[in-house]
Amino acid sequence: MENPIRNRGKSEQKRQQILDAACNLFLKEGFEGVSMDAVAKSADVSKQTVYSHFGNKEELFSASVEFECDKHEINDQLFDPERPVEQVLLELATHFTDLLLSEQAIRLHRICVASTDQRSTIAELFWSAGPVKLKARLSHYLKQQVERGTLSIPNIDFAAQQLIFMLKGEYHHRRIFGLSDGKPEAELPAYLQSCVTLFLSAYAKK
Repeated sequence: MENPIRNRGKSEQKRQQILDAACNLFLKEGFEGVSMDAVAKSADVSKQTVYSHFGNKEELFSASVEFECDKHEINDQLFDPERPVEQVLLELATHFTDLLLSEQAIRLHRICVASTDQRSTIAELFWSAGPVKLKARLSHYLKQQVERGTLSIPNIDFAAQQLIFMLKGEYHHRRIFGLSDGKPEAELPAYLQSCVTLFLSAYAKK
């Protein structure tokens, strides 16, 4: 009889192979230029294996976006409600901007913008798999802290939006436009700390 634990391990390994291959291909070829056959070939697995993990290309693209977020440790483990709030938010700020300013994220952003004049769902898929899930995780965490009496937030949805967009600052815009001379990013850690401090000054329980 086959070992089910070993089988799960092999299955997860193949899933990782597929996601790695898909991420690289989507960034290189764009959404429309990638086929499931190409992903299977690049991942060195059968097409049937790709479809057994991901039902279609849209599902694979969404999973690829989530995969990139997980690689930058933006996951449920980050939002541990038992840890100090400032520590959690500062780690979120650091991981989020690392992701946001990465070459993969910048290229993906440009692909999404380039697809807006086409009949493509790529922007919607990216928005749902990336920003929407990040905001949902952050909102859930903020709600937990309100319930614990750590924070006082009248509108959690607004607060989550405020923090996310405050963290972007000018850094993301500069990278999008190719203005990466390094000078502004050298100030990034101090900027992120100031964002978290400002957020907590507004919403920490008095």
